[in-house]
Amino acid sequence: MGEGASKVGTGVETHGRHGVSDDDADRVAQVDGPPRRSPSPDGHSSTARGDAGDSAWRSAMHLEWGLVHDELCGLLASPAARAQCGPAGLAEPRFLGDLATCRARLEEVDELEDLLRGSADLALARRFKTVVHLGEPLGRASRGLPLSPAELLATGDVLAVAASVASALRAVEDDDRRGFARLHALLDAFDPPATLTAKLQRAIDRDGANGEPGLADAASPTLAALRDRVRQAKTALRQAAERLLRRPGLADAFGDAFVTEREGRVVVPVRASAFSKTGAPGTISGIIHDASQSGQTLFVEPHALVDDNNALRTAIAAVRSEEQRIIAELSREVGEHAGRIATCGTALVRLDAVHARLLLSQALEGVVPILVEPDAGAVLELPDARHPIMVLRGREVVPNDLGLAVGTGLVVSGPNAGGKTVALKTLGLCVLLAKAGVRLPTSRPATVPVFRTVVTDVGDDQSIARNLSTFTAHIHNVRVACEAASDDGRGTLVLLDEVAVGTDPDQGAALAEAIVTSLVDLGATLVVTTHYERLKLLSHADPEHFVNAAVGFDLQALRSTFRVHLGIPGNSSALAVALRVGLPQPVIDRATGLIDAGARRVDVLLGEVAALREQLVDQTLAAERERAALAASRGRLEALERDENERASAKLLRAHSAVAAELRGLQADLRAARKAARRGEEADVADTMSRATTAVDRHRPAAPAPVGAPPKQVERGDRVRVESLGMDGEVVAIKGERVTVQLPQMKTTVSREDLRPVGASPRARPAAAQRGAPIVSEAGRHFGADARPVDSGIDNVVDLRGVRADEALALLEVSLARAIEDDCEVLIVRHGHGSGALRQAVRDHLPHLGHVARHRPGLPAEGGDAVTVVWVRG
Repeated sequence: MGEGASKVGTGVETHGRHGVSDDDADRVAQVDGPPRRSPSPDGHSSTARGDAGDSAWRSAMHLEWGLVHDELCGLLASPAARAQCGPAGLAEPRFLGDLATCRARLEEVDELEDLLRGSADLALARRFKTVVHLGEPLGRASRGLPLSPAELLATGDVLAVAASVASALRAVEDDDRRGFARLHALLDAFDPPATLTAKLQRAIDRDGANGEPGLADAASPTLAALRDRVRQAKTALRQAAERLLRRPGLADAFGDAFVTEREGRVVVPVRASAFSKTGAPGTISGIIHDASQSGQTLFVEPHALVDDNNALRTAIAAVRSEEQRIIAELSREVGEHAGRIATCGTALVRLDAVHARLLLSQALEGVVPILVEPDAGAVLELPDARHPIMVLRGREVVPNDLGLAVGTGLVVSGPNAGGKTVALKTLGLCVLLAKAGVRLPTSRPATVPVFRTVVTDVGDDQSIARNLSTFTAHIHNVRVACEAASDDGRGTLVLLDEVAVGTDPDQGAALAEAIVTSLVDLGATLVVTTHYERLKLLSHADPEHFVNAAVGFDLQALRSTFRVHLGIPGNSSALAVALRVGLPQPVIDRATGLIDAGARRVDVLLGEVAALREQLVDQTLAAERERAALAASRGRLEALERDENERASAKLLRAHSAVAAELRGLQADLRAARKAARRGEEADVADTMSRATTAVDRHRPAAPAPVGAPPKQVERGDRVRVESLGMDGEVVAIKGERVTVQLPQMKTTVSREDLRPVGASPRARPAAAQRGAPIVSEAGRHFGADARPVDSGIDNVVDLRGVRADEALALLEVSLARAIEDDCEVLIVRHGHGSGALRQAVRDHLPHLGHVARHRPGLPAEGGDAVTVVWVRG
């Protein structure tokens, strides 16, 4: 393939590894020297495929794949994987592969997400942080060379992470009893030598001497004993030196009263004038190891310390010998297991890559696409697709439906800066992301044919060095597209931005038409952006193979809407865009006069069609938003109705339990009364019956006679009163004798007999209220400085615990309305402690309700700050 071609080649990867290729992963497995290029999964060396790989990478760069690659590399957690993300590790793109391979990548991501959801303690990112590239250390160990403690520590970390990850993954598998087919093979690769792993973890101290890795005392019993001997020798030596410093008659001989070391031997500072070879009284004799800069102080090893110093040096030498033996032994075992260790490292890098693809999918809020073969009849469909890079950058993105049938062409037209190239890149990036095993930023599952070749011509490949003008560079890429389509038409996706520009407009338009029709005739799938009218007319001449699409333009605001409308051509709006960017009006007017009248009319019509389409889209979106809001409101009301029914049932159950308990007590009293009656004590029986009658009357609910008669006829839309609730509402459904009524805060279904016309008189209020006499409220004694606790009962408590804030406030209003209907002046609202958010929401909402006189936190006897007590106005 010629230089400068922009083609994604036909190579196949056997594993889904994003940011880490099979070749790169194999580097971890190299055990004899630096990383080298290894055969690719299809049996060809990477060098043999170099031109295709470079071409594929250049094509991906046209679509800004490099930004996606950077995001993926940033999500890798292990140093081993990140080290392979540089340019040298990216000679081949990560989106090669057949349908089965690409599906496997997506399934790996799905399975890993399930595993992580089932095991919160996996914490892969934290585990991966210690996984480094081991190629060079393993190579030396396999040749019998010793490794450093740091390299042994790194090896132990890789093995420990492999063991812990495998254990956690298998535990989740065992618990769920589900198959993880794609990750099962990966689990098999986690086969660290257990004995070596334990030895390395036990033998290496991560923070050894000077804060660097070193051998731990636990590396061997001999090493622990020898180090203990060194510590004892040091202690004995220092104690002997300190006794010497404190010896009477020698105080003036020492420069300072401290012990130090020179060349690994303990010495004391001695004044030069007090040193003697003979050891005369008041002087020190011994071996001079050093002197101060002034020469006034000598660092002397007294003869009395020589034997102790020698013993210490002997102990230190024994320790070093044992350390070298342990390191040699551990290095030899690492060399013996180099293959298994390398396999574990490769598997961890691969799992890290799968995890990075999962994180990227989640960052995109991606949906798993449906991958299909690019056969006749297959369709590329991207519902509400958003540009992946813009989503990752947190920018507001206009979603668009993009798609076309395999073997057809999509002609996208419209004004400059209208979003044509963005739409083309969105489509191309989504195809590459799906092949790479990353979910797509769409509203529902996309359908993506797995094209074997993707050719792009986006941007300017002008090159003075290669003697390529802008036009020549474009035509060079078109030639590559034609070659690819000739070799594999159905398997080729071609993306051309502004095809055949940079030359004579008439000849360019004719050439553009010939190019796109030839590519489609060869079976390729084509997306092309253009301003050429000839290409816009192709859908009329050959509607089976070409479809128009237009990017929107707001003629009133003179700006693009970035919406893509399938099925209609777009007008270029060149004069409108020129006016928007500040070209003088006289120039615009002169240009308008130079345009053919027929062309002007066509442009005006296309502009009007685009404007009408934009209005229709706006209206559709508004209707969708309103429909969604209504559905959400309906859901909330239905939830409130369910809650109310559940609370009513619970209330009745509690009342029934209370009555049943009291009746059981009355039964016991009656049995006792019968026994007394047999003894002639009739007064006791009468007293018991009186108390039973009083108890029954106390628990009997008030049942005022209904006012008026039920309506003779009920129709949907009628305003009625639900007599049992004392509330007015609208009839929304009728089924036999059951009528559903929408009340102010909920929906309820009652019998026809429970309904009254709205005109019927409401239940009479107490006589005092009818006469206008003042009603003395008992609620005041529960508020103020001397507030008394409120006795909680069935009718004066509303429980909001466990309810979301918006639903809780709606339920609170319903309960307050019920309290007014039931003449309940004081209501206890139970919201619990929790985070305090629900409590604050309730207390912030109450002052805005006109029928709330006052409210306060609960007293200790009422539940403290977990409740709020409300004074309800009647």
